[in-house]
Amino acid sequence: KGTKQPDSILLITAHYDHLGGMGADTYFPGANDNAAGVATLLSLAKYYKTHPQPYSIGFICFAGEEAGLLGSRYFVENPLIPLSKIKFLINLDLVGTGESGMTVVNASVYPKEFSLLNKVNQEQKLISKINSRGKAANSDHYFFTEKGVPAFFIYTQGGPAAYHDIFDKAKTLPLTEYRDLFKLIVGFNQRIME
Repeated sequence: KGTKQPDSILLITAHYDHLGGMGADTYFPGANDNAAGVATLLSLAKYYKTHPQPYSIGFICFAGEEAGLLGSRYFVENPLIPLSKIKFLINLDLVGTGESGMTVVNASVYPKEFSLLNKVNQEQKLISKINSRGKAANSDHYFFTEKGVPAFFIYTQGGPAAYHDIFDKAKTLPLTEYRDLFKLIVGFNQRIME
């Protein structure tokens, strides 16, 4: 709960489902897509539990992303909190690499916030490159932005290219920018609350 403006909420989201199994012998582990996003979300939840902020910070793990953003769509259609209270949302999906930087979906939709994110990154010298991308219906941020909630979908790039296959395993996932991405999100959220 926020210490100064508890009705203003920052959300961190990630989906915990993946493709699962196909038959008796084929299994899709989903380490980067999206255990890495859930792990980052849990690390942030642990941090914010012991570091109260002016705004309230919420965390949501969605199911049904791979089947068509079903969990996040359901939440937006049946919100547990008024969507108007969400001041910004960061969705984490495919964040287990980072050798080649990261991309921010909705960067061109929210240029002021994207500029702020870049400023934090440059000041702290965290991620090597932050690419801007426009609107896309490719993860759980989408239905929120369709309802007017400002949101970024962040994904990292480089490293193992396994995606929606049997090779997306924890033992080959480098987590290259795990710590730096954590610091970037904390720094960005801090600036949003100023």
